[in-house]
Amino acid sequence: MQNGGTPQAAIIPNFHLPMRSFEVKNRTSAEDIKSIRLITAIKTPYLPDGRFDLEAYDDLVNMQIDNGAEGVIVGGTTGEGQLMSWDEHIMLIGHTVNCFGGSIKVIGNTGSNSTREAIHATEQGFAVGMHAALHINPYYGKTSLEGLVSHFESVLPMGPTIIYNVPSRTGQDIPPRVIHTVAQSANLAGIKECVGNDRVEQYTDNGIVVWSGNDDQCHDSRWDHGAYWSDIRHKQFSSRVNARTHVWGEEPFFECKAHAFD
Repeated sequence: MQNGGTPQAAIIPNFHLPMRSFEVKNRTSAEDIKSIRLITAIKTPYLPDGRFDLEAYDDLVNMQIDNGAEGVIVGGTTGEGQLMSWDEHIMLIGHTVNCFGGSIKVIGNTGSNSTREAIHATEQGFAVGMHAALHINPYYGKTSLEGLVSHFESVLPMGPTIIYNVPSRTGQDIPPRVIHTVAQSANLAGIKECVGNDRVEQYTDNGIVVWSGNDDQCHDSRWDHGAYWSDIRHKQFSSRVNARTHVWGEEPFFECKAHAFD
């Protein structure tokens, strides 16, 4: 605090040296991730004793590949990552890469409200071969705008990154000012945006790749507001319809029917 002014948190420049292998990192660049048209936030089936049902999980991933998905988010909100230990989380990312990494891009949700945990999980995720990381802003204990920038800049050096803005779950919006600041990193692949299509257009007008995080808006985001492609959850039950509707723009009248599966 300076001369009775407002207290300010100390923002420490990025001092973390990422544990990274260029052999692993060079498998996929941020530009490769930017070209992905359709990403599914994959569900995680469970056995009655609480362990993963990997057979059912593999069937779900194969369904995505067969019907046009180009990427999967592993251990996200839809995949109930919040219920997993970090060991389970990294194991499922590694399993997905090992079984399907040659056919589909694996985006691991390694975000956390703890910067230290996000760094550690992201290091592990890239070490087991994930193609990109998904990061939210710190939830519950909200931080300053400078804190948001510092959080993201701590994980961006490790590899291709998608930032996920979902204020309804985190309690805090990531404003464009923060995104434009961290977009200076070559590892920022884009934004998964849930605020709405006006925000989507703010980014796409400035050359930032956006995936819509709202099922009910992703068709319009793609075709009317410049979102490059879409991230959708109901695709697990209607993948062929959604690939035709959201990616290639065919048969838009299917959109309302597709959402009936959600």
